[in-house]
Amino acid sequence: MYRFIVYPVLLLMPLFCFSQADSAYVAPYPQKFMATGFVANNLLMLTHGEKEYSPNSPLIVGAGFSIKNTIVSVRFSQGVANLQGSEYGKTRITDFQLHNYGRKFITDVFIQNYRGFYNEGSAITLYPDLRIRQIGAEGSYLFNGGQFSAKAAFEQRERQLLSAGSWVLGGGVYLLRLESGAAEPFIEGGRIDNLQFGANGGYAYSWVVNEHWQLSGIATAGLSLGHDLGSGDGASLKVYPTALARGAASYSKNNWAVAFTTIINNRLLYASGDEDYTITSIGFQLSYVRHFDRLFK
Repeated sequence: MYRFIVYPVLLLMPLFCFSQADSAYVAPYPQKFMATGFVANNLLMLTHGEKEYSPNSPLIVGAGFSIKNTIVSVRFSQGVANLQGSEYGKTRITDFQLHNYGRKFITDVFIQNYRGFYNEGSAITLYPDLRIRQIGAEGSYLFNGGQFSAKAAFEQRERQLLSAGSWVLGGGVYLLRLESGAAEPFIEGGRIDNLQFGANGGYAYSWVVNEHWQLSGIATAGLSLGHDLGSGDGASLKVYPTALARGAASYSKNNWAVAFTTIINNRLLYASGDEDYTITSIGFQLSYVRHFDRLFK
């Protein structure tokens, strides 16, 4: 089973504008370098009616290193052990995600390919040929990025000094594929290929509980126009609801922080009749971040 999962974070130069943080709300860490160690788990799940199909995904461990005020940021991760036993089957996984948190813009990229799932009802049923592929990108604009810091909330690159929020407007495009396999014909025709693009909006907020604790969240919802490729319906389009949410809880000091973050990306597919399929990408991460000035003493 392919267990290696890449989950990089890149520091990208702003493409549209340069903006400054409000120093009354946001403060940078003064140190030059940042190192991160983390454990995580990523899932790509399918819901069809009352049934839920889950992968036997591994626990991920990783580390990262950044030189501040540059584009140098390297992060590696690898799956070490499946969270479920062998009775839950094997899942072949390729999972590449990029989440870049800028002052005004948030960028998300998902390239995920999972094959091999199980359904846990009265008994465990394996679906070794069930495959889900999701390739997509999201872009979000923060209207109040000067006071609400996504970097402080989700990367611990800055510190949020006072509670603040921001309206969010964005959009995304996705190419989705479901394959049931010949032995699991619950998907009509055995395969669905779907292209979606649309817009979304929502709100972001960070609550500074005290000098050290912070709770943050961003939630957006919207509509996408989509088409089942190869369906024979010509140029007919369907409307799909979408939702993307992320949250974080962190404890920070002058040169280190501990944070728990999660991101949930939910997308709906309609099949023939009244049936529908929901693809949900879920990620959890517990990280320790250290800021320092010198690589060697």
